[in-house]
Amino acid sequence: MGHTSTSQHALVPLYHRGRSAALYRIPFSLMLAGLLLISVQAGSPLLGLAVMLTALMSTAAVAWRSVSRRQTPAMALRGQGDRRLVLGAYDEARTLYERALSIAERELPSDSPEVLVNYYSLAAVNSMMRDHERADRYLSELMRGLGDRIPAGWTGHVAWLLRRVAHHHSLQGNHERAVALCHRALELVGEAPGADDNTVRSLLDDLAWIHHHAGEYEEAESVFETALAIHEQFRDAASALARRPTRASVVPESPYRTPGPATVSTTGGLDRAVAYSLLGLGWTVYERGGYTAARKHFERAAVVAAAAACGDGHDLWAPAKTHAGLSVEIVRGRAAVCVTLGGYSDALALYDQARATLEPVADALQVAALDIDVGWLHRCRGEYDLAETAYRGAQDGITRAKEGGATVACALYEALGELRRRQGRLREAQRDVRRALELADECLGPEHPRIAGILAVAARVFAARSEFPEAERCARRSLRLLNTARFADGLVALAEVQLGLGQHGEAERTFAQALQLREEVLGAQHPELAEILEGQAAVLRATSREQEAQSISARASFLRERAGCVAA
Repeated sequence: MGHTSTSQHALVPLYHRGRSAALYRIPFSLMLAGLLLISVQAGSPLLGLAVMLTALMSTAAVAWRSVSRRQTPAMALRGQGDRRLVLGAYDEARTLYERALSIAERELPSDSPEVLVNYYSLAAVNSMMRDHERADRYLSELMRGLGDRIPAGWTGHVAWLLRRVAHHHSLQGNHERAVALCHRALELVGEAPGADDNTVRSLLDDLAWIHHHAGEYEEAESVFETALAIHEQFRDAASALARRPTRASVVPESPYRTPGPATVSTTGGLDRAVAYSLLGLGWTVYERGGYTAARKHFERAAVVAAAAACGDGHDLWAPAKTHAGLSVEIVRGRAAVCVTLGGYSDALALYDQARATLEPVADALQVAALDIDVGWLHRCRGEYDLAETAYRGAQDGITRAKEGGATVACALYEALGELRRRQGRLREAQRDVRRALELADECLGPEHPRIAGILAVAARVFAARSEFPEAERCARRSLRLLNTARFADGLVALAEVQLGLGQHGEAERTFAQALQLREEVLGAQHPELAEILEGQAAVLRATSREQEAQSISARASFLRERAGCVAA
């Protein structure tokens, strides 16, 4: 999800292990009482007492041997695994947990607590090791064993694990599974408010990000707003509790805490929690074409994040790197609005600010995403060499990333395809667009709105190569998937196909429709209108209306010069 933080250590539920399983806790008092009564009735109380003591010793010996043979090895191995896990030795911990599970499964029922705790431990450690397939398998076994009988003491831990696995599924494009896991976690936590791991607000925030990454922007916007409303209800009371004077000998319990399951916050504090929600809401509204509203959400997120970083002194446990990462994402959002609305100078200043904010050891994918954005700005300004440099930096960051790089790589290849198209390097553009579509199908799904943008680029590349049937197929599929905010992109692609096929009347009408839509969204002075105006001029020249074409070309040149763009 766009803002997910990870724990420093994976914690597993630790239970007192000195007590034998219920199967071996024999009711000795009842047995002894029965033997004593029998012996008294038989007239031999001393003999009865001796028989009773003999039975007691024999039964205790058998029970002890059974417990030692069946329970102690599995518990000991799991205890060793817990210690390795806390130290960060995940490989060793996983091996120990697997051995413990093997012993427990041989001797105990599949729904016994010892087996289920090992399922949980293995799901947690595999999640930490980014072995998501195994983590999901052990989680499924755990949920199957628990069924609808999840004990109250387990709910927080299980909800935490559901959140982690849901996040991994979302990164891999399996959004349906991720949504289902989030809903199951919501059922477990009930109506608990707040910003901690296992509360309805945080889980709704996760669910909103999943809908956002799935391209379900309307659902994402609704869930983000619900999460923020819950947060506002909780925040004042929780902050007042955190500020309440405490006894000198007691460390105050603050709502601003480090990550971990059940009891602590993955977001690192209430202010940062709401800043992440505002960030997600801003990007969601941006994707729906509400650029002015998106800017307001990003600006509010920046204010809240600044308060979390240095305002009240309550966010004592949050690392500086987390603050820097959040600040960079907010600046990226503000800059994206500026680029989209044609404010290229303001966007350049914001991107410079983001680079200055990045830590030397910043996340590789975050650096790559920033480089793609910077390349987008340079491409819009016609500075193709600078765009090329930025995209090379993004490629390096994706190569260094450990996971979750498919979505960013998809955006990179789409950007490279558009850059190559503008440079006239059509064979390379076609290769890059094909790679973007492959990645999009892998990590986004065939109906994701972002695929429409890639298809629009593909259609224009095919049209430039005179491959008109394929170009028209891509353009029409793009129009079917595009939302209203970017509908003009598909229309431009279709108009270029119609122009190439000599359908001048159709091309003229399609270009006019694209121009009208883009003016409605971006304004009459936006530099991105220039490509549509040049398309209109090409139609006019093809129909021998040179004077009209010159007038429209002059307007296109004026818009580019006004925005400080290099001549295309």
